[in-house]
Amino acid sequence: MTTLAVPGATITYDVTGTGPALLLVPGGPADAAVFTPIRPLLAAGHTVITFDPRGLSRSPIDGEPGPGTLRRHAEDLHRLLAETGPADVLASSGGAITMLDHVVRHPGDVRTVVLHEPPVTRYLPATALDGPDIPAIFRDQGLRRAYTAFTALMGLDPAPPLDPRAEANFAYFFGHLMPATGTYDPDLDALRATSARLVVAVGEKSAGQPAHEAALGLAADLGLHPEPFPGDHGGFAAEPDTFAAHLREVLKGH
Repeated sequence: MTTLAVPGATITYDVTGTGPALLLVPGGPADAAVFTPIRPLLAAGHTVITFDPRGLSRSPIDGEPGPGTLRRHAEDLHRLLAETGPADVLASSGGAITMLDHVVRHPGDVRTVVLHEPPVTRYLPATALDGPDIPAIFRDQGLRRAYTAFTALMGLDPAPPLDPRAEANFAYFFGHLMPATGTYDPDLDALRATSARLVVAVGEKSAGQPAHEAALGLAADLGLHPEPFPGDHGGFAAEPDTFAAHLREVLKGH
């Protein structure tokens, strides 16, 4: 475990394995622990870097979060990669949206960037956009109501219990990360022109789900063929062996 001081926060990250650097970027309220099933598999051939994004778990912020949440998260990645050196990247869900912002301004930080089902709002189906306003529920009715609405939207009913760390993470997610992710609109021209190799990934078992459909829309606008990966939106955790094997093959294609 290593810490990195960045403006307004302290980022905690872990490095394991040997070989080319591979950064794993979690999405939503998730922290480095979400990659626990797949990390040792990837570390057999890569130097794997995992981290807790600012405001989550082991990466506390200084004072109030302030404006520009997504940009701050993207700049944290830039500073982290300045410490570890250029890397390939697997970014999940909202973490993939952070990478879209990062790669436009810092393409030299990365080689191949696998964007696993980024839920870019402009590509979400109408049924998803018509769902409950989770940040508003959090603001007006509190964490428990927002969490219940969110898990129902994700098909998790009844809602799984939360420990204190998860409660704090969801509070930061609902109050800051989710609104920033929801309003993000990618710079498509800059993404098409980037020197980084972009791979838009979709889960083989998540067809029809909002994030899967959003990824298909993004891939089409970037002129890319979507790359199917084992499992669903969380395939790296649910099917780590086959997911890791496929990721290695995709990275070899650079």
